[in-house]
Amino acid sequence: MKWYNISYFIREAVSSIGKHRVMSLAAIGVIAACLLIMGSFMMVAVNVESMLQEIESQNEILAYVNDTMDDEEAAGLGDSIRAASKEITEVTYISKAEALETFREELGDDSDLLDGLEGDNPLRNRYCVKIKDLSKTQEVAEAIESVDGIADVSARSDVSDKIVQIRHLATLTCIIIVLVLLCVALFIISNTVNLALFNRREEIAIMKMIGANNSFVRSPFMIEGLILGIIGALLALVLQWILYTYIIKTTLADFALFELISFRSMFWYLLGLFVGMGALVGGIGSGFTIRKFLKV
Repeated sequence: MKWYNISYFIREAVSSIGKHRVMSLAAIGVIAACLLIMGSFMMVAVNVESMLQEIESQNEILAYVNDTMDDEEAAGLGDSIRAASKEITEVTYISKAEALETFREELGDDSDLLDGLEGDNPLRNRYCVKIKDLSKTQEVAEAIESVDGIADVSARSDVSDKIVQIRHLATLTCIIIVLVLLCVALFIISNTVNLALFNRREEIAIMKMIGANNSFVRSPFMIEGLILGIIGALLALVLQWILYTYIIKTTLADFALFELISFRSMFWYLLGLFVGMGALVGGIGSGFTIRKFLKV
């Protein structure tokens, strides 16, 4: 395709948008609305994922050292625990003195209840273990329990399983919603373009009768769809920013149990996604719809 043809197609597409302002605005509005709904669900999914990661970071396996071992022997079990499973990412030794001090800090004003226990500390030396995959919590706990010198292991595998289930459910829900909205957007934009093309069917017929091939006739309409899709995407991005930053974040800031991800950190990802999806919906919607009008 020659460069001057491309220039002509772009001029025709822009001119057509100006001539059919009502239908163009309708197409832009449809694309922006679908992308805004899709983006909102994705923002929710991203924040849910962030929340689950925060919970995961706090979900640790505690391995208690046998009371028969002194502090030096207990502190030397770290390498053995780390070697128990490839899933282990971090092993931290906590002496019983440190555990007592932590317990005292958690009690706050009631910390005086622990006075006098320094000499006869009932707590045990322990290891705090973090792993890569929460779904393997029980498996790793059993591996650690088999290490010589470990008397007991505390692992909330039921909580880990629930977190994994929620993550899978959230991911699946997000994918389904995005696919449904994509199909809805394609359907609506196709019908919107169909109405616009119906009013221009005589123009298309004349172009065909004077010898224009299908590609020549189709190109301006597809470029028009691309332009409308990109404009709709940019409009959706602005609305998403306003909705997320000034409404959701402001409203939920005092009630959220975790910190919401900033819009700025996701801006370029959303920009690429919205523009790509908008161009795809606009271009494909126009391309599919115009086919029946080319049969002259």
